[in-house]
Amino acid sequence: KKEVNSDIRVKESKHWVVLLYKKLPFGKNLPKESINFPITFDKYLKPYIGSVDLNGAPISYVKSRDINYYVDIEKEFKDEDYDVVIKDVDRTLKQYPNSIFKSDLMLYKLKTIDTCIEKNISPISDEYTNNDLLKLGKRWIREFSSNEGIPQVLLILVKGYLRIQSSSDVNYFLDILISEHKDSIYTKKAILYFADSLYNKNDKNRAMKLYEDVLYSANDLDIASLAAIKLVNSKINTGKTQEAKRYLVKVLNANKKFLLKDTEATSRLAVKLAANGLERIAANLNDLLLENLKKGEHDKRELLLKQAGDWYAKAGKVKKAYARYKEYKKDYKEGLYINEVNRAIDRLFFKINETNETKLINYYDVLISKYNNDIKDKAIIEKAKLLMKQKKYEEIIKIKKLLTSSSDKNSSKTNKYIKEASVKLIDNYIQKKNCQKAINLYENNNIDYSDINNKKYLFECFMITSRYKKAYSLAKAQSQSKKLDKKFIWLENLIISQNRLQNFDGVIKLEDDLFKLSAIVKKQISAPVYRAIINSLMFKKSYNQALSILYKLEKLYPKDIKNLELYYRVLNYANSKRDDLLLIKYAKKILQMQKEYKINFYTPKVNFMYIDALKRLSRLQEAKELAEELKSLKLEKKYSSRVLYTLGELNLKLKDDKKAKEYFIKCSKEKNKNSWTSLCAESLKIF
Repeated sequence: KKEVNSDIRVKESKHWVVLLYKKLPFGKNLPKESINFPITFDKYLKPYIGSVDLNGAPISYVKSRDINYYVDIEKEFKDEDYDVVIKDVDRTLKQYPNSIFKSDLMLYKLKTIDTCIEKNISPISDEYTNNDLLKLGKRWIREFSSNEGIPQVLLILVKGYLRIQSSSDVNYFLDILISEHKDSIYTKKAILYFADSLYNKNDKNRAMKLYEDVLYSANDLDIASLAAIKLVNSKINTGKTQEAKRYLVKVLNANKKFLLKDTEATSRLAVKLAANGLERIAANLNDLLLENLKKGEHDKRELLLKQAGDWYAKAGKVKKAYARYKEYKKDYKEGLYINEVNRAIDRLFFKINETNETKLINYYDVLISKYNNDIKDKAIIEKAKLLMKQKKYEEIIKIKKLLTSSSDKNSSKTNKYIKEASVKLIDNYIQKKNCQKAINLYENNNIDYSDINNKKYLFECFMITSRYKKAYSLAKAQSQSKKLDKKFIWLENLIISQNRLQNFDGVIKLEDDLFKLSAIVKKQISAPVYRAIINSLMFKKSYNQALSILYKLEKLYPKDIKNLELYYRVLNYANSKRDDLLLIKYAKKILQMQKEYKINFYTPKVNFMYIDALKRLSRLQEAKELAEELKSLKLEKKYSSRVLYTLGELNLKLKDDKKAKEYFIKCSKEKNKNSWTSLCAESLKIF
């Protein structure tokens, strides 16, 4: 589409150039022989209005670039590129001092300085003070006294004077806003900022009155919501939780999307609500956050789910809590809070499935609550005995305090019940791999590993819960067995635990014994044990021996994904020694295994080392193919420029200058500037 005015980059020609061709190099042949001058008279085309000003009138001097600068600055501010905003505004105003966008440009500068000072964003907050901001703001008002941006600038002045605690100036500009721009959203924001300052000075009643005034007078739903949230926080701080709940319900009903504008603040508010007895509405906030998680925020989902379950449980909403916990367990089988969630599910499951106690248990409970003498002690003992008979071991642990508080003459019996129930539960827990509960019982009830039947699972639980010293002690004791099969199993466990304790010399000493015993009992050494031995050898710098055992591991367990970590360590070792053949071997293994398991944990680090090794070996075509494959992957933006530079470099070495130049150009235009984009720009100079 042509605009009425010509492009400013086109200058008037000082001479004509006539080009003659036997055949036209573009387009179709002319219908008859003649000289064709493709001249377009723009002013005779149908008018295209182009840019318009705030009043809807065409901007008459679109040849000027200030409109382009203005659009760029608008985008830079939106992208929070504040340092560039300041530089571009100053440059534009210097080049176009009479620009019709002058007021808007200066306003962007004001907003940028205000934002950077408020959030302490360098370097702007270091270069400009509040006094600089206030001078610029008052100058803006003098120059553009009838501009519609006045309320916004007045808000900035109010904030600036609040920061330097100049109350008279705050009151002056706040009065102008209230008297001349009563319904402006900037007036309401200024009142909220002023109220915050009062609140911080312990003038809480006056501050809350202003919050309420804004809540009920604001025409903008977001401003009203902001006022309501401030009231929620202040009411909680003063212990008026039900009033806080009432204000928050208003926001949830009228404008719950407001709570999604700052999800971090909403999450903190939920924690605060839960800590003050408002668990149910706190869980409601987490539900809202979970329903509206944006791309890139899914790392927060795990904690939100767990919190929602906890808060629903405390609020007595058992089914909702149970649903959230089950959702967590389904999606985060090895999550950070899995043990806590498992414990919570067990508690809820008991409540859901056993709503009524037997008459006998109820009777014992009545006696326990009613008396504080030998009757109570007897009731405690009988209840424990009955629970043992019914195999309700968890119930016995729950009444542990009652059992231990009974009279001394019954202490041996009560301790017996606690120990027996604990041992039974520990055996159950470790079989179900509910290790945290098992270890808690083990440590809190003075249980010895000799009491536990399934010592193999107990060892695993010690390892899972990082009780490596206990695991080592158990393995050392069991490895003394005269039964060779049993000795072999516990020798393996001894190596695994010593590796975790970083007793690498101990691991290496046991290596020969284990290999000999493996041959005698004709049992294959497990992959974790191989990895423990290799890890110990690597830490002791015995790389050749480590590599020889790694070859065995690869042969016996080629598909074990946990081998990846060792492969990567070998890769780094090979890279440090410039052993390119070894590097390439394990780079291939890592990439192939990642492809099989559909993961990319070591990409692109491995890919770059692989490419560099191929370059050192002059296998440029292979390196290029690998780089092109890397380019097709969805990598973090910080790696994009390096991939493009690498492709440019390889194509250059392969004599494909055209392709190399294309990559260097694309690389140099990357938005995220770094050393690679600089190298690309430098490389373009050779063409």
